[in-house]
Formats: sequence, C-alpha cells, structure tokens
Amino acid sequence: MNAMSPIRDTNCNSTPAAPCSGDWPAQRLSEARGIVADFVHHPDSLIILACRAIAAHSPDPQERREALALAGPLIAVSTRKPKGGEA
Repeated sequence: MNAMSPIRDTNCNSTPAAPCSGDWPAQRLSEARGIVADFVHHPDSLIILACRAIAAHSPDPQERREALALAGPLIAVSTRKPKGGEA
C-alpha cells in the first residue's frame, strides 16, 4: 500500500503528547503586534506586512483601524522612495 505520510511542520517542535497548536492565526497576530510595538527596529516592508496581518486577523475593530492607519503612510512613502537601478 502506498499511503502518503503527513508532511511535518518544520516550525513546530511537536511531540505525540503535545501536538502543534492549530491556532496559528493567533500566533501570527501576536508576532505582528510585537513587530508593530518595536517598529523602530524593523524595516518598513515588515511593518506593512505586520499591519496587514493585524488588519486581517484582529478581533478588535479599533486595532484594525489603527493598523491600517499606520500602514497607509508607510505604503505611500515606500512607493515614492527610489528602488535603485535604471528607470
């Protein structure tokens, strides 16, 4: 019999007694909040991604609005910055 074995999640240090959490959106939301909280140490592109994750997954409408409000100027500035190379 050729049964396919499940693909292991390489980011999960699970054991049969303690499998990985299926609550990965909450984990990503927590990471995104940490990035936004420490924004001076992260590039704008990562902050924009974190804001988008918060806007998509946060249960709090105020937090979603604030994340989008933070991402807006960063997106506007990033489109105006020269990316290098020839035009």
